[in-house]
Amino acid sequence: MAENYIPSGRTSAVNKDGIVYQLQTEYVRHPHTRVVTTIFTQGQVLHKIEKEVSTAVTTIDEMHRVEDFIKGQHREISLIIKERGLPTKPADSEKKRFFSDSAPASRLKEVPGIERVYVVTKDGHIVGDKSTTTQFKKMFRHVFRELPEMLKVFTAVPGRENRREKGIYEVEPNRILLVSTGQEYYLILINPGSDYNNLATSINEILGMA
Repeated sequence: MAENYIPSGRTSAVNKDGIVYQLQTEYVRHPHTRVVTTIFTQGQVLHKIEKEVSTAVTTIDEMHRVEDFIKGQHREISLIIKERGLPTKPADSEKKRFFSDSAPASRLKEVPGIERVYVVTKDGHIVGDKSTTTQFKKMFRHVFRELPEMLKVFTAVPGRENRREKGIYEVEPNRILLVSTGQEYYLILINPGSDYNNLATSINEILGMA
């Protein structure tokens, strides 16, 4: 079984010009086999480098081969950051896509009762500016740590790659909501005392889940 042979990933930190970058390199099976290095700082994803792996890992020899590939890619990217900084400039396009005036995240911010909106990646990282991400970590450290596991509350849809159930999950009643559109996730901080039913209706309408 392929599940018996899972290549070990690599994690490390690189300090460049006073900024500490965390690197995580791992083998990913779906939707196609590849090795992914994620670069982030303070929980904010800055960049991803993906390289395809030709076959799935089904033997111990293949597992060791992919582990060598993981080590090489991780080491190469670490050296690039040490010498020149990020392999490319942080992709502002992702933030613009999520936080432009017409984007759902920006429209959610305008709903009465909603205090803050964070976009969450499939890996459980928050997309946003450095200051708001840092503030959230300070306020809700326990939630931040458990985000990757929390996403699993939305069950995977059989036969649909990278699709999960739609819905709203109350992380903390009357304070924090985790929302799934099936493909994207939002962490919503609401003002205490807000009407949950009205908020849920507005959220479903804006995200096209009504």
